[in-house]
Amino acid sequence: MKTSLTCLLVCLMIAAGSRTAAGQVYTPLESHAGVAFTVSTLGFGADVAVPVSERVNVRGGFSAFSLNHDVDNDGITLAAQLQLRSVSAHLDWFPFYGGFHVSPGVMLYNGNEVTADALVPGGDTFDLGDESLISDPFDPVTGTALVSFRSRVAPSLRVGWGNIVPRGGRRRWSIPFELGAVFARAPRAALSLGGSACASNGTNCRNVATDPRLQADVQEEQDQINDDLTVLKAIPVISIGFSVKF
Repeated sequence: MKTSLTCLLVCLMIAAGSRTAAGQVYTPLESHAGVAFTVSTLGFGADVAVPVSERVNVRGGFSAFSLNHDVDNDGITLAAQLQLRSVSAHLDWFPFYGGFHVSPGVMLYNGNEVTADALVPGGDTFDLGDESLISDPFDPVTGTALVSFRSRVAPSLRVGWGNIVPRGGRRRWSIPFELGAVFARAPRAALSLGGSACASNGTNCRNVATDPRLQADVQEEQDQINDDLTVLKAIPVISIGFSVKF
């Protein structure tokens, strides 16, 4: 976080002393604002940018997306709901006065998460840990799962092409494109199962929530999911949009 904020301050200091190609100091009288509508790996969003010097914009925006999808995991049906919710702020620095920019920033709110309801219909087989089990027809296995980020605020860095607020007599619209990442702590999964599970021959039915062996199997599944999620400590961002200056 400190590194990201330092980059913001450095870019502002550099841009504050910049001059236009004609040698004139940029003044607030030339400023405009622009809005961009985007599609990215963070969802559908909108950004608003305001110039603070000839080569620097300050930009803020949000992204959101929702999707429901059923997933089968070793015989356990997960009715999953993906929710992408984020708010970000960036400083766009245009070192060559054109569309190329470097954008350090901060994700001010990271509400990206996955929730799921788990179910194994009675009589169906499923795997838990290293055991093959049958869901008790009289007390089917059910549960919940949650994958969420532990930190709501995280630094980010993007590079791209396109200026939401074109300078001077340039066209009023652009198609901004960006690549980057949000450097967040990896999300964590929480898995909870209840109901009863039986041996593969239908005997020895045990309550998943209270049986020590089955709880150990649940913990093993949760640990495996968390190992797979470590890759998301850097959230990739690919974004394209359409912007208009006004």
